[in-house]
Amino acid sequence: MNDMGEEYGHIPDGFLLSEKEVEELRKQKHELTEYGKQKLRELMSKPIEAKVSEEDYNKVVNALTLTHEEMLEEAAKREAAMKSVEKLYDENGDALQQLAAIERQELINEALIELDAIVMGGQNTREFYLSVSHIRNVLERLK
Repeated sequence: MNDMGEEYGHIPDGFLLSEKEVEELRKQKHELTEYGKQKLRELMSKPIEAKVSEEDYNKVVNALTLTHEEMLEEAAKREAAMKSVEKLYDENGDALQQLAAIERQELINEALIELDAIVMGGQNTREFYLSVSHIRNVLERLK
């Protein structure tokens, strides 16, 4: 029968680790070694260099730098957009306020219905708790 050295190759006995050593290495697997820390420091101290063609560089620079006329055109476009949004708000502002008033009135009506149920009585403990809880939620929303 072959001995283990021949079957698995020649591994020196010093290479094998004890269970304790294996467990210790597993615990330390997320820690940087001193060598790793040194390499990381070296990489962090070097400036980042990017290789960009002059043509691509000029495209970016030209896109970022607007002429005075282009800046005025862009400002006019943004101002027109803001005016159209303000106009929409002015046209719909009353409708939004009416909608909010309707929602508020519906919440108040819900709370009044729950109060009527409490006053009428006949609720078990769970129903009573749910009614009071609902009234509290309505008041919190109206606050």
